[in-house]
Amino acid sequence: MRIRLPGSWNIIFLSALAVLFLFVVYPMSTIFKASLLDADTGDFTLGNYSMVLAVPFYRNCLFNSLFMSGAAMLFSVLIGVPFAFFTTRFKLPFANTLRTLGTLPLILPTFIGAEAWLLMLGRSGFVTRFFEEMGIHLPSIVGWHGVVLVFTLQFFPFVFLMVSAAINSVDRSLEESACNLGATPFRVFRTVTLPVVTPAIAAGGLIVFCMSIENFGVPTIIGGNYKVLAEQAYSEFISELGGNPSMAGSLSSVLVFITLALTMLQKFWVERKSYAMSALRPPEIRALPPLLTWAAFGYCALLVFLALAPFAVVLVASVTKTSGPVMYYGQFSLQNLKAALAVAPRPIINSFFLSTTATVVGMIFGMLVSYLIVRKRGLPAYVLDLAMMLPLVIAGSVMGIALAATYNSGPVVLTGTWMILVIAYFIRKTPFSVKTTSALLQQIDVSVEEASINLGVSPIRSFIKVVVPSMLPGIIAGGIIMWVTILAELSSTIVLYYGPWSTMTVQIFQYIGSGDFGPASAYGALLILSVLLPLFLLNRFFGKGISPSL
Repeated sequence: MRIRLPGSWNIIFLSALAVLFLFVVYPMSTIFKASLLDADTGDFTLGNYSMVLAVPFYRNCLFNSLFMSGAAMLFSVLIGVPFAFFTTRFKLPFANTLRTLGTLPLILPTFIGAEAWLLMLGRSGFVTRFFEEMGIHLPSIVGWHGVVLVFTLQFFPFVFLMVSAAINSVDRSLEESACNLGATPFRVFRTVTLPVVTPAIAAGGLIVFCMSIENFGVPTIIGGNYKVLAEQAYSEFISELGGNPSMAGSLSSVLVFITLALTMLQKFWVERKSYAMSALRPPEIRALPPLLTWAAFGYCALLVFLALAPFAVVLVASVTKTSGPVMYYGQFSLQNLKAALAVAPRPIINSFFLSTTATVVGMIFGMLVSYLIVRKRGLPAYVLDLAMMLPLVIAGSVMGIALAATYNSGPVVLTGTWMILVIAYFIRKTPFSVKTTSALLQQIDVSVEEASINLGVSPIRSFIKVVVPSMLPGIIAGGIIMWVTILAELSSTIVLYYGPWSTMTVQIFQYIGSGDFGPASAYGALLILSVLLPLFLLNRFFGKGISPSL
């Protein structure tokens, strides 16, 4: 799977490294440098980091972030692993439908889920009022428990997808051998199956932790006084904009250190043992007794319902008559949708323009990088692959702060322009395209490309005429995933956007902050439909869902 690449590909390789250096490494080094400078004198100091541990407020933010993310990771594993086993190993009614619906929370915006839970279980939520009329007072969803609930229900599919893929790779003979030696089914699960899928559980849990600790919107909307690092880093940056954002830099750096440390720890822990197997005999899909079958189905159906119900609430709220924060449920009106489409369409246009532009750039860049990673191999390809994956462990708000601080002055000023938004989206989401295209490229025999070159076709033209058409399904799949995730991006947008370039996510966030749930729900409904339609087309024409490798 390795061929000799011509000099033109070396130019592309160096260009790709230059892009990643300019928009990932250099900006991150800028905020790291800022974190080591005194805000008043500009002298070198470690005081900003010591303040994170010494000042009670910052220390609480750090503890809250770790606790919130750890709790979300724990509960996601607790509900995601059974969901994966029930829908993968056993014959359940509508198992394929449950698996498909179980992936949807991944691509639906988390802050819209937070809005929906406020509409249901907030201090004036319709579920809260319903129980109050019955004399039952429910606790408000606002607080750390609400944040953990939203993260758990929307991120558990990471665990489910990865564990499902691991279960399908288990060799049936291992379990049969244990049974033949007299082990009970539970002991077989505990001593054979569970250890084999441990790396998948660890990987899924790590992703949930990283996605939770970097999330900005949910703690801000539903956390109340429960402050976390991502939210506080943004607040520090906004309050010090134009000055020396040293505290914002230190808080951002702490976030990056945590995610990098956990990633390395997970990798070290998993690599201590070998989990490889032949998987020549896939596990058997077994039937459970009727009572257990319906119990497992009820568990999976309830979990999917709880995860997707908030988005149905937003769709209903978008066509509900409103007056400020008051929702008149049962009285339908199109005033909110009309206002979004006719009165204030600019955020919608901005969202589609920025998403499409960043996606097109990312698809081209990701296609070239994927080819270099797979075909070039060796240390240079490893360095490129590592640099390409680095944005995945950097919080969106941190990336936004880094880009804004780096390109706010000097020879190239991008802060306040639409281009910096495109750059942030492109940098953060292109790894999705790289993952999908490189996985497909590894299955394309290099002899096909060599045959074209031997017939006198130039390597670049052979790449365009032979390789690109074979990669097209992966390119399109990665592009659609990029597009829908960019469309729902809030963390970096809220830091980088400038007045005229407000997006749907910014509008939703601002409306929720002011208590105007009607307009927020209207933009939320448009965003949900805009995300679901391309995913439906992706599944319909290419037969691909959200890849577990992402």
